[in-house]
Amino acid sequence: MTSPALHPVPGARPPLHRAAGALFACLVLALAGLLGTAPPASAHATLLFTSPAADATVADAPASLVLVFDQPVNLSGSTVRLGPTAELGKPALSRGDRTLTVPVRSRLAEGVHSVDWQVTARDGDIMTGDYRFAVGPRTIALGSGQTTAAKDATPTTALRWLLFTALALMLGERAAGRLATRIPDAPARRPRPWMLPAALTGCAAALALAALQIGDGSLASLLDTRPGVLSVVEVAAFALAGAAVLVRRRTWALVPLAAVLIAEALRAHPQAEQAVAGPLLTFIHLTAAALWAGTLVQVLRTMAAWRGERSAARALLVAYARLAAWLFAAVVATGLIAALLLVPLDDLATTTYGRVLLGKTALVLSVAALALAARRRLRRSDGSPQRPARAETGVLAVVLALSATLTVLPVPADADRPLPFAPPADGPTVPVGTRAGEIGISARASAGQLVVDLATPRTGDSTGQSYALTATLADPRGTTRALKLRGCGTGCFYAPVSWRDGTSRLTLTATAGQWQGGRAGLTVTWPPRPDGGLLREAVAAMKATPRFTLHELVTSNTARDLGNQKELPLTGADFLASEPYGSGTASITTRLPDETGHRRLALAYPAEHTQLELTLDRDGRILHETIAAPYHLVTRTFVYPEPGEETSHDH
Repeated sequence: MTSPALHPVPGARPPLHRAAGALFACLVLALAGLLGTAPPASAHATLLFTSPAADATVADAPASLVLVFDQPVNLSGSTVRLGPTAELGKPALSRGDRTLTVPVRSRLAEGVHSVDWQVTARDGDIMTGDYRFAVGPRTIALGSGQTTAAKDATPTTALRWLLFTALALMLGERAAGRLATRIPDAPARRPRPWMLPAALTGCAAALALAALQIGDGSLASLLDTRPGVLSVVEVAAFALAGAAVLVRRRTWALVPLAAVLIAEALRAHPQAEQAVAGPLLTFIHLTAAALWAGTLVQVLRTMAAWRGERSAARALLVAYARLAAWLFAAVVATGLIAALLLVPLDDLATTTYGRVLLGKTALVLSVAALALAARRRLRRSDGSPQRPARAETGVLAVVLALSATLTVLPVPADADRPLPFAPPADGPTVPVGTRAGEIGISARASAGQLVVDLATPRTGDSTGQSYALTATLADPRGTTRALKLRGCGTGCFYAPVSWRDGTSRLTLTATAGQWQGGRAGLTVTWPPRPDGGLLREAVAAMKATPRFTLHELVTSNTARDLGNQKELPLTGADFLASEPYGSGTASITTRLPDETGHRRLALAYPAEHTQLELTLDRDGRILHETIAAPYHLVTRTFVYPEPGEETSHDH
């Protein structure tokens, strides 16, 4: 509170103040509009998958680099560099802005290549990382892994601490002034106001944070994203608060300061977990913490200005203690709820974020102990509570520093959290498919992973269908283990798998709401052997076949039966006209191990979730065909006339 002499006389407000008030109101409305029109934000973006995979060896040079993040990212400020030297194309975003694809223009030589990447997360922080992969036929051992970290973490932390401190001092000065006016016979003396220097400090910190966010981009790109809009809001809010102080309307400053609190709530980690409750928790938590720390500083400064007025000083500290008790309860309650949202209990002591959060919690408890010590001294007529109160102020400053640190640390990733979509395949894949009751199963095995898609009979919109899947893998050595599956969309499941050379067997148990599920078995032969030539040979052989008999079974529920048998006389040309591989091509063509002297092929059409397995005779003609489609399973046997029978029939 300023002294009464500093306020103009009512009714004699100069025109400058009226103009400033009108301008201030317009700017506040514009600020509210920016907050209202900003798109949704997200937490830090963590790199989940890459193609080529981190530490993997690929036989051929990749045509593009694919980076998959757990949260949407922005192209603004995004860069990808491939070493030692490589020319890259323009990056593009897909899959809800979670997948970054960068074309590789130059041919990569054999050897180890490193990728350094940088993206702008939707919360405004710039994330960086690196990984390596190798190109060439020889196996190259790599073990560096992939990393994700916030860029400029140290300056960002320091600037956020300055921003939080400025916010706390400004709010605290107003709160302490209100408390002082309620003290009976309070002295008129007040400490020198800090609101204007604090507003300038907050504005400078917000401006520097916006400059870090721009990175290599332009100023115009800052307004293209929600983090950029929020940064502009904070700069403008502190500027407006400073303007309110200059025109001696300090109460007006509370409106733009509330905008700063809202902006921080919209960019904080909890909002990524709960779109509405998360920002509300952060708003209450940050407001209570800022008032707690800032008001204490200003109360101590006021007590120093009231030196010699012992009873008034003690009354002011008692009034603050009552307020601090409520603020402490709000900080602890909202902090505890936010922590439960963000950090699994198992990760509290094993992750950097969890350890910093535990440190902050310990300091808050120590502040509570110091506050209790100060209150005990208040009860003694000869006791001075100022020493523990000053210590409390110092610890609260460290608490604000740890709060700033938490904003640049990634929240521990939940290993069981569903992915927004399946990760990209790294290199050739082995497609397999089958059916478990009424549930279609489409699986793709690729380097380091297995992706399984489930489908039920078409009944309109199936986006709300609930699916469940368990999987057991028996590798070629006979070792059996349960796979840890992770959701990757409706009916999609992902599991990391290190495939051993040879044939592995998968046992899947699928369920889906009211549809009949069950168990099914699949075999995966590793490594993949792409063989488009064998498919073309089979198509040519079938075209040259004048006639044959097709025996077919079609079922939509394998738990019931294999379907009714059909017998169809066909020519090879007519048959190929209705087959997806009739042109001699397929999306994925993989050679399977020979069986009883017959060659085998696996074909896949991922977009249709359809897999086929062909068994060929020595002439390339199809002997058996199995089609696993989302809504049915087709089993076919081909019977060809003997050479003599075919000749007599033609005559």
